[in-house]
Amino acid sequence: MAAEMNAPELDFGLLYETFADKIFKIAMMITKDAYLAEDIVQETFIKAFNKIDSILDLEKVGAWLSTIASRTAIDLIRKEKRSGTILVDDIIFNESTKAINDVEQEIEYLWMKREITQEVLQLKPALRTAFLLKYKEDMKEEDIATHLQLPLGTVKSRLYRARQQIRTELNQQLTAS
Repeated sequence: MAAEMNAPELDFGLLYETFADKIFKIAMMITKDAYLAEDIVQETFIKAFNKIDSILDLEKVGAWLSTIASRTAIDLIRKEKRSGTILVDDIIFNESTKAINDVEQEIEYLWMKREITQEVLQLKPALRTAFLLKYKEDMKEEDIATHLQLPLGTVKSRLYRARQQIRTELNQQLTAS
């Protein structure tokens, strides 16, 4: 169902009904505060509404909204950290502000890992294979060349193109949200 569509064809109310709970859960996972999570849901859909014309693939709407929600929640945590505000759960559990930094870094790491994994899955098979052998199997380029029976230059080229494609896609996502 990867059909192109125009913004007027998209029922924003249905979009909200379909994804609001998922967005709330993402926001809760990150902020651990129901009131902040509600604010993040609203902010996510406001941002989505403002960028609604950029949606071209219905199958990616959920991932797009999830990315907006995650980034909005992380931005909120950063803003609160800068302003000295402490999240409600931190007060309840008497955790230090160091815990906020650790949680923020872990969330950013997990988000980035998920995003990279999604982008790796979108690579052409030849690029994906070289990339996974290098970064998942921790193989050296020479060993990859031997394993795939390819010249070393071809392996280096595939790794370069894979990294460039992933970087480009992630940068586009960052500017879109």
